[in-house]
Amino acid sequence: MSRAIQELMAKNKELAERLSVLETAATRRPDPPPAVPPKPRALDTGTVKPPVERPIRARALARAPAPPGLPAPTPEAAASTQASDRPPLEQRVRDLETARIAQESAVRAIIQDSFSKTGSKINEFVTLGGALEVLGGRSSDFTGTKSDRISLNTAELDLEIRLNDWILGTLVINYNDGTGVLFPTSQGINVGVDRITVDKATVFVGDVQRFPLYLKAGRDVLPFGTSTGVHRSDVLSLENPLTVEIFETKANTVGIGFALPTPAPRPPSPPFVPPTVRPLVINPLISAMANYLGYNPPPQRRRTPVPSGGPVEPPPFYGALYVYDANTIENVHRRFSGNLNGRLGFQTRGTCGRSYSELTHSYLCPWALDISADYLGSVFDSRFLQDGYRVFIPQIGKSPGMAASIKLSFGPFLFVGEWNGAMRPARFIDDAARRVKITPSAWAVSLGYQFDWNPWVETIGGKGDYVSIGYSRSYDLAGVSQATGGTPTRVGFAPESRMVVTLGEWVLEGTRFVIEYSHAWDYAKSKGGTGRQADGVFLGLTYVW
Repeated sequence: MSRAIQELMAKNKELAERLSVLETAATRRPDPPPAVPPKPRALDTGTVKPPVERPIRARALARAPAPPGLPAPTPEAAASTQASDRPPLEQRVRDLETARIAQESAVRAIIQDSFSKTGSKINEFVTLGGALEVLGGRSSDFTGTKSDRISLNTAELDLEIRLNDWILGTLVINYNDGTGVLFPTSQGINVGVDRITVDKATVFVGDVQRFPLYLKAGRDVLPFGTSTGVHRSDVLSLENPLTVEIFETKANTVGIGFALPTPAPRPPSPPFVPPTVRPLVINPLISAMANYLGYNPPPQRRRTPVPSGGPVEPPPFYGALYVYDANTIENVHRRFSGNLNGRLGFQTRGTCGRSYSELTHSYLCPWALDISADYLGSVFDSRFLQDGYRVFIPQIGKSPGMAASIKLSFGPFLFVGEWNGAMRPARFIDDAARRVKITPSAWAVSLGYQFDWNPWVETIGGKGDYVSIGYSRSYDLAGVSQATGGTPTRVGFAPESRMVVTLGEWVLEGTRFVIEYSHAWDYAKSKGGTGRQADGVFLGLTYVW
């Protein structure tokens, strides 16, 4: 391949030089021949003159009889006819260019064929995505301590590998600074070690648009409530609602799912260009300030909108049954029959019998509804509860849980509601020798509104400007006492309630700026809490690709 490239470069250089010579010769007018003075005529002495050499074609034309009515051709005309039989210089240049282009195409094809046989086709089979989010602000906790911080809240790399229409591989690599309670170090919780972890790795076999059953296996977030493991797809706020924060469960799992009925084959929808959702506050404000200061940006080529075929209509009824590995606690071994996770759901949508072009000012249509009910082998398998109650899980055993959620979008509004909780109480004795009986549960509601909305917007809060308000509440999670280094410590506690107000704008494509206010209430002292309140103001910059 290197030799082919070098030969191509040498050949191109040679062709360029020859083309330059040909172009110069084609544009230069030939100099007229020098005038030859006439020779003095010699006296006729009877000698024979040598014959004049003429081109064969010129002599033939000179001897050929002229057609009737036309004068006989002269020798000069015959010579010009001979010259006209030669190909012109322009044609020779075009032939040279054609040969050069053909050679370049041949070499390019050889190189592409070499790459296709020697390397993986990453551009053809792999879709690369991810997110970066920087968070800063001021907050207080339930002890009254205020702190300012700037943190890398998210650093995520997503890969989707699809070799054919029936198999999809997903790999999510995540960064963690190691300062959370889930990653303690020998120096303590506040001293972290940077970690790159495999947050998600799954294999999905199936296509519910063609066949109702599918198989899914790997490391994934179990379907329980609105948790999906991708924060920017779950909620519109920077902070999670208490339902997600407490009950999000991640484990190695294998399961079978279904989606019914299978849609009938139909031709693809004609492509169209949906209207653009514009930023309304920060982007226009910065542009106005720049213009006021005299900045005149150079003209830029705008990206041509890509036509879209519209969303694919999913089957209305869906469900799944998974078996997951919960043997992550020392001296705790459970059978697969006790580690089940399942979901049943129904989804539908409508346009109120009108086309999208007639719904540009509607506050009710189009609408979409998704309701689901979930089961989990034990709520203490969630990341939060497992970490907070780790030393007490051998006493607790299993505590099965149920969850119910609803997502309803109508016009520019999005409503989300859910309840998660244990089905039976957990009993144990904490390190303060207290008999504890708790049934952890939580519920949450949130409402979002999309500005500059149009009926073609698929995700509320995914473009332009939006505002959301959410409220969540927990029960029986005031915490318990655990002896750490001989000192009793309050562990396993969550706020009793939390309210979050979020304002966000996608200032540029894939770039979001968020300002958020959060206020939390702790459990009363009679329930084991502090009875205090905490709040915080956060600014977030997110880049998603």
